[in-house]
Amino acid sequence: DEVQSVLRPKKEPPKKYAKKINPLKSMKAMALLNPHARQHKAAAKRALQDGTQENRDVQAKKKKRSEAAKAYNKKFKKGDETFYKTMMKAFETKPAKEEAEEAGEEADE
Repeated sequence: DEVQSVLRPKKEPPKKYAKKINPLKSMKAMALLNPHARQHKAAAKRALQDGTQENRDVQAKKKKRSEAAKAYNKKFKKGDETFYKTMMKAFETKPAKEEAEEAGEEADE
């Protein structure tokens, strides 16, 4: 009795918490956060499979985008008319023939 009155009460163990599941790895956890995740993942998978309508749509968009890029490059990025080449032309030395003509013009004056 005397000992029991001096003792402290029994400590309670700390609460156990559930381990957090990574939603990027667990589809079940992702579905709780984003209900549309399963359909979105299935659509992405179909887009990669050959022969599906989604895959044909993706390939058509890709082809259209590359053709637009080619047309743009053809229109605006022509060989010697690029910015760098235009700038470098200012630093090129003139051929001897042009220098001779300029020297002749200066002599005439």
